[in-house]
Amino acid sequence: MIHELRTYAVQPGKLAEYVEKSGSIARPIRGDRYGKLVGYWSTELGPLNQVVHMWEYADLAARTAARAGLATDERWVKEYLPVSGPLLQWQENMILVPVDWYPIRSTSGMGIHELRIYRLQPGKTAAYMAVAREAIPVRERYSAPLGFWTTEIGPLNTVVHIWPYRDLGHRTEARAAAWADPAWQAAVGKLSALSQTQESKLLIPTAFSPLR
Repeated sequence: MIHELRTYAVQPGKLAEYVEKSGSIARPIRGDRYGKLVGYWSTELGPLNQVVHMWEYADLAARTAARAGLATDERWVKEYLPVSGPLLQWQENMILVPVDWYPIRSTSGMGIHELRIYRLQPGKTAAYMAVAREAIPVRERYSAPLGFWTTEIGPLNTVVHIWPYRDLGHRTEARAAAWADPAWQAAVGKLSALSQTQESKLLIPTAFSPLR
């Protein structure tokens, strides 16, 4: 199984329009016939005017077939692309592989999701994941991640994780409690030594996002 994480930058002031068209036009046309939608969000904090969406495929061959089918879907080409394309500035994607030791979890009643992307020292992904696997039970005392991934295609030596919270207050409380835990502090020290850069975005699930 693989996941494709797609990030689209929308023209300023056009985010609400783009999300509305994605929900009312694209979602009914596409459904899950061309890949399974995992989550669809808009950015709240971090880079603004962005939508982030994740799609699931059995493998790269299944993704290729699905993308080819979507490109020839008459309704997609005629009804959605002409009204969505002009609202975009740029698009990027990453192909992600979920780690085998942490299955993706469903969320309920979570108002925000924090997307964290860490670029690691070359060749240190396995070492990072070994530390993370041991440390995650400590972090789960305060809040649990939705999932962990490594990049297959895109920026290499990169780890992606998503954290659900009820709201910004819940995030602040959970992170403060975790940072006060000596065991988590020790784990963060080991993880940070393997990292080059860290990026965070706070995302709001759309009304049609399966993950909410």
